[in-house]
Amino acid sequence: MAPSDLLDLTTLQNLVELDDGNHGLVLEMIGIFREDTQGRIGDILAAAARQDAEEFSRAAHALKGGAGALGAKALRAKAAELEALGRGGSVEAGPELRTNLETLFQESLAALEAYVREGESRRG
Repeated sequence: MAPSDLLDLTTLQNLVELDDGNHGLVLEMIGIFREDTQGRIGDILAAAARQDAEEFSRAAHALKGGAGALGAKALRAKAAELEALGRGGSVEAGPELRTNLETLFQESLAALEAYVREGESRRG
């Protein structure tokens, strides 16, 4: 997936502007995203395994919030889809759920890290 498909560049630029043009805030948020997202994916998968639609929706909502705050729009969209599924009483997201979530997470993380590298190299 292209970085523009994975990331909301407006959200990222707003975060950089909040940090007076620096990338420290974004880097800190990437660290939190890296630490928290695997657990959130695990929560979604565990809820799916238990057929617990309420917890599935709640875990997907948490993932959606974390991804959205950092501009990981493709992962946020997938989490929103899962949240709606859970709210509808289902956890049937298909056999590729783990692979899809982990791939989106890794691709988003790589795109975020590339965004910071490019931004820092432009600043000199």
